[in-house]
Amino acid sequence: MIINDSLEDKLRNFLELYWLRPENGLLTTFKSKIIEDYPLSSPSLDISCGDGLFMFLHLGGSFGFDFDYFKDTKAKDFSHESFVDIYNSFNETYQVPIKHRPDTLVDYGTDWKQPLLDKASKLSLFKNLILHDNNTKPLPLPDDYFKTIYSNSVYWVKKPEVLLSEIHRILNSEGVALLEVMTSKHYDTLESIAPYLSKKAIDILDRNRRASMPGRKTFEEWKDIMLKQNFEIVDVKNVYPNKLIMDIWNIGTRPISHLLIQMSEAMSSEERIRIKKEWVDIFFELFKPLLNLNTQYPPEESPYLLFVLKKK
Repeated sequence: MIINDSLEDKLRNFLELYWLRPENGLLTTFKSKIIEDYPLSSPSLDISCGDGLFMFLHLGGSFGFDFDYFKDTKAKDFSHESFVDIYNSFNETYQVPIKHRPDTLVDYGTDWKQPLLDKASKLSLFKNLILHDNNTKPLPLPDDYFKTIYSNSVYWVKKPEVLLSEIHRILNSEGVALLEVMTSKHYDTLESIAPYLSKKAIDILDRNRRASMPGRKTFEEWKDIMLKQNFEIVDVKNVYPNKLIMDIWNIGTRPISHLLIQMSEAMSSEERIRIKKEWVDIFFELFKPLLNLNTQYPPEESPYLLFVLKKK
């Protein structure tokens, strides 16, 4: 794979957004790249859109350098003994300095966390935002309507087959669904190092992730569920090209991210920008060669897959 300037620009943009969690910047670069060939044709839907920042950058938008994912969190409330979603937060002072707006808007975005939808509303990217828990049927959306549906969350629900049946219902007969799913291989890093670390150390690295993601399945299980919901599988793609990407993400700065956020909050604006710039430059050079990695495993061994689906 020959890396072009646009992919390097994408990496830098995502590193600027997720600078205190640079492994997330790397992962989202690959997540954005894998769906580049599928434009969000209207009417479009992003299920579990969250704060909308990923989709905003994916569609070509950009933010002021001072802004990032860590501007409004509950980092001070977190401890490894008491799990808190530090990003499920919204302060009325939250603002997003937009440098460039995407040319494409998304017709609908849904999420089950109101604070994240409040953040997404600041982007003016979604024409409609709906509060909805994907474990609850039905989706409050019309039949046979959407030309493009994107979701990176179907594995979060207790019964993914129910959510998939709803996605099938609302997808237009000429539309396409782009669904990213986590497989049982996603946390192989933790399994491989568990014999060498204490249970407490693994719990610190895990951060309650495995317990909160009941929908992890094998490639064959996902394939079977989708076929049973009357989808045609147009394509299946590995989102990440190499196991190394998952190893980086499963460790990364996650164990200390709440502390990094608090340290950055204690800085002056000028000092924060100065350190962030050098920080991003360093990780850009570290991660840029990884953009050249080629896929080294079949779908059966992949930790994270993109299914491209149409109605039968």
